[in-house]
Amino acid sequence: MFPNWKLQELLALMRRRYPDWESFSHPAFVADEITTKRASVKKAGQMLSQSALDDLLSQGDFDGFIDRLNRLAKDNNLLWRLAPASGDTAVLYHPALDTPTFCTHLRNLLYGDRPSPERLQTFSDYLKEQDLPNKWPFATYYLFLCHPDSDIFVKPRTARWFLKFVWAEGPDDDAALKTKILISMAPGAGSYEAVLTHAAELRQALAPLGAQDMVDVQSFIWVCEQESREQSGRLDARGQVELDVPLTLSALPVAYQVTAPVAMLQETAASTALSASVPTPTTTSPHTLADCAAETGWPEEELQRWVGAIQRKGQGILYGPPGTGKTFMAQKLAQHLAGQGDGFWELVQFHPAYTYEAFVQGIRPFTDDNGHLHYELVHGRFRQFCVRAAQHTGPCVLIIDEINRANLASVFGELMYLLEYRHAAIELAEGGQTTTRFSIPANVHLIGTMNTADRSIALVDHALRRRFAFIHLPPNAQTLRHYHQRAGDNLDALIKIVERLNRQIADPHYALGYAFFMHPELSTHLEAIWRMEIEPYLEEYFFDQPDQVEMFRWSKIRKEIPGL
Repeated sequence: MFPNWKLQELLALMRRRYPDWESFSHPAFVADEITTKRASVKKAGQMLSQSALDDLLSQGDFDGFIDRLNRLAKDNNLLWRLAPASGDTAVLYHPALDTPTFCTHLRNLLYGDRPSPERLQTFSDYLKEQDLPNKWPFATYYLFLCHPDSDIFVKPRTARWFLKFVWAEGPDDDAALKTKILISMAPGAGSYEAVLTHAAELRQALAPLGAQDMVDVQSFIWVCEQESREQSGRLDARGQVELDVPLTLSALPVAYQVTAPVAMLQETAASTALSASVPTPTTTSPHTLADCAAETGWPEEELQRWVGAIQRKGQGILYGPPGTGKTFMAQKLAQHLAGQGDGFWELVQFHPAYTYEAFVQGIRPFTDDNGHLHYELVHGRFRQFCVRAAQHTGPCVLIIDEINRANLASVFGELMYLLEYRHAAIELAEGGQTTTRFSIPANVHLIGTMNTADRSIALVDHALRRRFAFIHLPPNAQTLRHYHQRAGDNLDALIKIVERLNRQIADPHYALGYAFFMHPELSTHLEAIWRMEIEPYLEEYFFDQPDQVEMFRWSKIRKEIPGL
């Protein structure tokens, strides 16, 4: 029986990604994790049925047998397939593969008379004896598709996390973790039976929430493991360290291997680390331009022009001086665009250290269950976003805050071509002889924000400028009036001071925006805002003209705004 406190821990992890998750019918969860897997299960029921495989074997059509395995492997993102020599389906490409014998053993794996853990052990022993690639995901993938009611897909890292979670008896039980077996490097009966036992218990516990089979359970465990990151249920600090770091890492040999995961539905250890700070994508309900206008104070006609430009180009940049509400406006436009269908939006912030490896793809180290060090090619933030967007039909928007603070030509790389030719695909270099053709899904839109006080708009690469629609957000006093209209504050005096200040600054890239003063209790906080935010900004801008700053000290201007 699955302990209730453990179930509550897992439900809490699930709700970190899906805050309103209450059952297995949750629309976003179903779209992200369930739909594709169930479609693959249906196809496997036809292509890999016992009668179908027996017919292929009796006819000696071993190439047809292998072809069906390959076609199902490509049907979803569960297996890594981009590096044939080292991916999850490597055995199918091995030059020493004896296809008649292999096909017979695989048929017996799927439809033998003994329990599936024993059949898995026999299949694993065969691969080991023939010195063939022998990986957990390959064998359990086909078991999972053919028997979703009883067998489960195993990724070693996720299964290892799950077993350590369920084996923790309580908050103080750290010794028990050392006495339990872990997921073996090669598939084995003992490890698989342990995973199946606890997965079946979890399935029973989740039944009131609508769990039907191991497709639901595997998806649930996968999301929980991804969301756990630095949180591991009830394990204490010592248990957490034991979960993530091999005890004898310094004494273990180092092996180097480059692989390339096809997508992010099932990530590697490295990709998990890479995306540890990635926020949960924000799904949205319909959000009209009238809603945007009511929330921002900008005219609906102007907002319509901006949206049209973003839709036409596929990407746009909101630029302007500090305090003009660029990030807030980007979020509202993203809500409007994503609200036109089943889309979602996310936000990432660029900085000077942001790289191509973090945004598109890069090689990251990780350790396997034996402590060996490997290197894997993993997707960056944008490729992760595109994988998720491809599973939706509605617009999906990635906001890039402070876009001009990174070296854009370096961060975007080949994306510079794809941003201009949105219907094209291009090969991404992945080391060695391996390449991947990548294209930006048609429903993906980018909205950047650019603070012109950090870098003048004139300094932006002209090639980049051609690929984006540039939308200017100057200081707009109407937005301040709109924000405070319910309070009834008289803001005319403050607005006149800000306009006079901006004339003194005499540079539109450094003008002062009105977002500084959008506080619900402005009269209470105005002095602090002016002394601690406005004056330091002026001191930096007029660093060699202190007399200009003195003209706008709080002590000089406070008498001009008696109503606040």
